Amino acid sequence: MFQSMGWVLFFALVPFLAVEDQLSSPENQQKGSFFNLAFLVFLIWNVLSTWWIAYVSLPGMIIISGMNTVLMTAVWWLMHRIRSRFSVRTGYFSLVVFWLCLEYMQHHWAIPWPWLTLGNGFANSVKIIQWFEYTGVLGGSLWVLLANILIFLAAKSIIGKLYLKSLKLAGISFIVVFLPLFASLIIYSGYSEKGKFQNLVVLQPNIDPYTQKFSGLSPDDQLRKLLTLAESSISDSTDILVAPETALPSLWEDSVQQPLRNKSLIAIAELLQKYPKVRFIGGAITQRKLDNGEVLSETARQSPDGSYSYDIFNSALMIDQASDLQISHKCILVNGVERMPFQKYFSFIGKYVLDLGGSSGSLGASNEPVLFSGNEGVILGPVICFESVFGEYTGKMVKRGANLLVVLTNDGWWKDSPGTWQHFGYSRIRAVETRRSIAHCANTGISGFINQRGDVLKMTAVNTCAALSSPVQLNGEITFFVSHGDYLGKISTLLSVMVLISLMAYRLRR
Repeated sequence: MFQSMGWVLFFALVPFLAVEDQLSSPENQQKGSFFNLAFLVFLIWNVLSTWWIAYVSLPGMIIISGMNTVLMTAVWWLMHRIRSRFSVRTGYFSLVVFWLCLEYMQHHWAIPWPWLTLGNGFANSVKIIQWFEYTGVLGGSLWVLLANILIFLAAKSIIGKLYLKSLKLAGISFIVVFLPLFASLIIYSGYSEKGKFQNLVVLQPNIDPYTQKFSGLSPDDQLRKLLTLAESSISDSTDILVAPETALPSLWEDSVQQPLRNKSLIAIAELLQKYPKVRFIGGAITQRKLDNGEVLSETARQSPDGSYSYDIFNSALMIDQASDLQISHKCILVNGVERMPFQKYFSFIGKYVLDLGGSSGSLGASNEPVLFSGNEGVILGPVICFESVFGEYTGKMVKRGANLLVVLTNDGWWKDSPGTWQHFGYSRIRAVETRRSIAHCANTGISGFINQRGDVLKMTAVNTCAALSSPVQLNGEITFFVSHGDYLGKISTLLSVMVLISLMAYRLRR
């Protein structure tokens, strides 16, 4: 059902470009007509693509879809106005740079939502996007925009009986679409996995977040289910055992520093005693007391008796046989669920964060990703849930030395919906961008292993209790994209500013 339809992107915008072209003619221009049409088109796209957010919050889905619709519409409306005032070429140039600028900002501003980045549409077509290791996902968006504009102009020339021009545009369209595709196939066929092997096991306990995670199943029972699953799949050859986001009961970080004081960590340590080389990685909601005199964050809370302040984090933990434990806090939080934007300036809005169980109010966040050091030179980048949608963020982990990425998530909130499949697919893009093997571990699925080419080695079904094992390789090489980041977005942002300045200068001259 969710097999790749990425090829549709090459002409999906052509009908809309045709309508915009018709509305650009003097006889068809009506104030506000194109804006209204564009708003309707992008609203339908956003709702059909992300309706599954309504499983958690219908108002949240409406807000996200509405805000994204307004931003997308603004880009096309600006292009429409610029094209009407200047020229067709200037208009389409502005469309490309404005759209890439928007997608770049969607990765970086206070309310990030890069889920519908155009390049993400190729998540399940990794054989044709191997060059993402040079451009990142925004390269795919640029590819889509150029292909649609050129195909539309070629079709328009044919209809207008401008056959020589249409032949030229058709040739350029063919080159733009198929040259990157053929180059990617060559890269794909010639790429060989790099690095030594590590044997990983991912655990999918399948604990329903609505009926079991925070109410129907006790923390002890959840831990027991996880450990039973681990014991059934671990072996002497296992190097790393991976559990999903919030797999462990909530714990205080002072007990994390002394694992033998924490009941859940004791149980894990006892399991690891039987397998000395295994390291356990899993997610947990952790709480950290703030030292006296420490500057309080905007998310800091007071204890019931007011004697101390503390922060709550969505965290990843790694523990080994010697009970040495490392912790990494999530950096990029989900707006409306884990944090409220602008709480630093409007502290009262923090209490309106959606309570999905476990904790309410905005969570704390780390400023920088923390890597885990393992046996035999393993440097692991723990990626928690929403963070896997951000290519530059995972690239930062790799740039700092990560030779293996592990995605810990709980996609059970979205049930068996397109959101679950989309999230797993985005890990495939991260694998290509960074040339890192990825273990994707989800509470209710999909879990699986992805190699450095973005191929799925193994994967589970959704809503099943399962454990998968697979060897993966550790790559230490740095790709061009990892080294330079989202440079296409930065260039497009600069060009967008220059276009807007030119437009304002034109209006002042008038």
